[in-house]
Amino acid sequence: MASWASRGAWALRPLVVATCMSGVALVGCGKQAPQAEPVQETSRPDAGASSAKSSESPAPAAQPLPVATATNTRPAPADTQHQPFTQATRGGDDPPPECDRPPDTTITNKPVAKLYAQVVQLWDTVRFVNPDGKRLHYTASVETDLGTIVISLRPEVAPNHVRNFVALAQVGYYDGLYFDRIYHEEAEGQPGTRLDQIEAGCPLGTGESVGGSIGYWLKPEIPDDLSRVTHEEGTVGACRGIEPDTAGTRFYITLSKAPYLDGNYTVFGKVTRGLDVARKIFQQPVILDEQDRDAHRRPEKPVVIRKVTIQTSEEASTN
Repeated sequence: MASWASRGAWALRPLVVATCMSGVALVGCGKQAPQAEPVQETSRPDAGASSAKSSESPAPAAQPLPVATATNTRPAPADTQHQPFTQATRGGDDPPPECDRPPDTTITNKPVAKLYAQVVQLWDTVRFVNPDGKRLHYTASVETDLGTIVISLRPEVAPNHVRNFVALAQVGYYDGLYFDRIYHEEAEGQPGTRLDQIEAGCPLGTGESVGGSIGYWLKPEIPDDLSRVTHEEGTVGACRGIEPDTAGTRFYITLSKAPYLDGNYTVFGKVTRGLDVARKIFQQPVILDEQDRDAHRRPEKPVVIRKVTIQTSEEASTN
């Protein structure tokens, strides 16, 4: 097992604004998602997450999606967006050097090893084409203390990130976690250019960029045509660390236009209802002390995610 970086060895925050060539962009800007060769599905260790104590509350049993194929071993007909778990992720046998070891349990007392196993089990059941060959549309309802945010998921842009989010929601990973970071920054030397966003999904509720994994990390999914994934208000994407393949469980919602993020972070959804709720979360009081990194603030009282529910429907025919 590879060694884990210490928490004190700070990585750059995942959404820091930096200069890239002639424009404003991020660390690692412009790097495209790797094109992996087909591989045989194999088992993978759980990144060292230990078994939970017997007194800990068990994670809910994995439930299949309402519209899912009957097989867990091969893609549904014409489902070209399917990738095996081992092909879509970076595992615990090769952890990113700047990332922390996954915790044994989440802040909601869910055993991480069990969550990992449930996500792996569900991975192949999350399909974007049904057995009849019709495409499926996915939405997520994120119920919070301040209201519900509805997200239209975008498998045509980032199928593995959508599949990951759906699986995590299905096993109850997000239930009880927080919107744990509130981010506001003005780009230096670029008057009027700012980044407003909220972040959620850290297993320990801290929102640290070196955390956010339950034993695996997703490879980036950046399309060649960046016009398909521009960061507008309500864009939903995957938080990551320095390396592009360090996204895991954490996600962000932008509350301002942020074109300098395009091509550097994987976008997998868009808020279709509840942007006002996201703004209420953004407006919550924050802690200002030496532990906070620049404009990356911890809320005084984090807003709780009560539940994330996934809905599926057949896309309307264009014929």
